[in-house]
Amino acid sequence: MSTPMSSPDRRTSRGTARRRLDVTTTLAIALPLVVALLLAVVRPDPPGLKRTAPTTSELTAGSVVCPSALDGKSGNESTLSVASASGASGTLTLTSEAGASTAAVTPGRVADVPGQDAPVVVSGQGSLAPGLVAGLFSSQPLTALDCAPVAASQWFTGVGAGPTHASVLELSNPNSGPAVADVDVLSDEGPIDVPALRGVAVEGNAHVRIDLGTVVPRTGDLALHVSVERGQLGVAVRDRGEKLTGGTTTEDWLPAQPRPGRRNLLLGLQPGASGQHTLTIANDSDNQATAHLRLVTNGSVFAPAGAKPIKIAPHSVARTYLDDLLTGDNAKDAIGVEVASDQRVTASVRSVVDGDLSVLTVGRRVFNPTTVLVPGGTKTLMLAGADAVGVATVVARSADGKALLTKRVALSPDQGASLDLPDRTVAVEVEPQRTAVRGAVLVKDGGSAVVRLRELVRAGAVPAVAPGTR
Repeated sequence: MSTPMSSPDRRTSRGTARRRLDVTTTLAIALPLVVALLLAVVRPDPPGLKRTAPTTSELTAGSVVCPSALDGKSGNESTLSVASASGASGTLTLTSEAGASTAAVTPGRVADVPGQDAPVVVSGQGSLAPGLVAGLFSSQPLTALDCAPVAASQWFTGVGAGPTHASVLELSNPNSGPAVADVDVLSDEGPIDVPALRGVAVEGNAHVRIDLGTVVPRTGDLALHVSVERGQLGVAVRDRGEKLTGGTTTEDWLPAQPRPGRRNLLLGLQPGASGQHTLTIANDSDNQATAHLRLVTNGSVFAPAGAKPIKIAPHSVARTYLDDLLTGDNAKDAIGVEVASDQRVTASVRSVVDGDLSVLTVGRRVFNPTTVLVPGGTKTLMLAGADAVGVATVVARSADGKALLTKRVALSPDQGASLDLPDRTVAVEVEPQRTAVRGAVLVKDGGSAVVRLRELVRAGAVPAVAPGTR
């Protein structure tokens, strides 16, 4: 027979249970906190994300994209000139929708083939890949365009979509896979939503032409920002002046500007030439931009008398005429226009002289030796935009590679320089020393055309891929 537990014993058992419960509850709360504190102390910090510049490698394959040749007037002859500035000999491949062909090149020599009514991809392999250059030229009217590598983002400022000023956008896909581009449009009234320019698809090894007067008809000047969202695309814009009664009166290429900038230098003015000169500025920032104009001559860079600041509303385009500024005595030696702005903008100058159209846009800075191909005619090399005192060694070559002229040109900040080249020049080599520079070649032969200098692709970029990089 068991003995009932006394009252004190029952109280002791309940107290022990309460103490055990209190300890369990305390440990349940405290242990996670202790573990979290220990982990915070002993766990190393996660690797921080850092940007690592890509390394360079030997370029074994390179290409540039040339658009369709301009139709021109009766008797127009389009020429596609190709060369390699690598100093090697070999064969370049020219690929279009009609098939593939080849062109043999040797050091200093330029090979010519007829232009085509379709984009052409000029490719070089091995030692011919570095410094690949090509140019598309035509006569009646004289036009010239440096064929460039593909780019993910480009600006075209001063395009038209009206009855007397119209432009055609051409997108060409150099690869077998599909490509897609978005085109943003700015006007003098702000951004324009154009559904036909969103998600423009281009099939592999094909091209698409878009007449802006059809998809966004309006009379004011526009600016286009072409962004390639998938694949790769060569992008070109044909700029045309037309009669209301029909028929193209003048036509030329509107070269791309890589990106907006606060200092836009446009080289290639014809000194003393009278005509209509229109400056178009695009401001894609969220703030109003104020731009100031300066003229570039061989001796100085100065603000001409009567030049007023230009206001450009956010995400808008502004247009002004330069006829009065360029006809004064102070501007008779002008070779370029500089647009300085407090916001990043893009700019172009559209000139119609003696019924012929030429378009000036902002080129890239050149740090290393470069080569540009030019058509026949009277030629002048124009240099400016040096950021330090330096020199540029210029070599003008004929089609067979013979050096027709070799000269050193002094370069200084806030000062331009020009050099007349022999008429037989088809390739111009420029090697800046101790400074970077911007440049263009003005060609005149029954009309005028401007070809800008650019940095040649001589090496490949290899991205740095590692944990903690981006």
